[in-house]
Amino acid sequence: MKEESKREKWLHVRLTCKEYESIQTNFGQTVQYSLRDYARKLLLKQPIIGRYKDTGMQELLAELTMLKRDLHGLATNYNQIAKKLNSVGENETSSFLVQGQELHNTILVSLQSVNRFINQTAEKWLQS
Repeated sequence: MKEESKREKWLHVRLTCKEYESIQTNFGQTVQYSLRDYARKLLLKQPIIGRYKDTGMQELLAELTMLKRDLHGLATNYNQIAKKLNSVGENETSSFLVQGQELHNTILVSLQSVNRFINQTAEKWLQS
């Protein structure tokens, strides 16, 4: 590491609660990941990139992601059931095979649909 790039000096600043809350609010509206980087850029008058994302879209994506996880869990459960059925004799599994195949197809179609919708929505959201 170069000697010039080491940060050895400290700058201590005392703030009131109101000042600190204001800085935290402004920090939350940027793409900075740490408060120290945000403060450094402010003090050095470097450009700070603001963050604007549609919160409604964020909530939608969170909900869809949960749905995707639930569907994935169903698919996992289906696979576990299929393994158990495979360990049972053929006479006992014939009635379950048709139902299991229908369930499998339904889950796959649902997962593909959810994945496609999440990817399209995320693409639109990231472009905004």
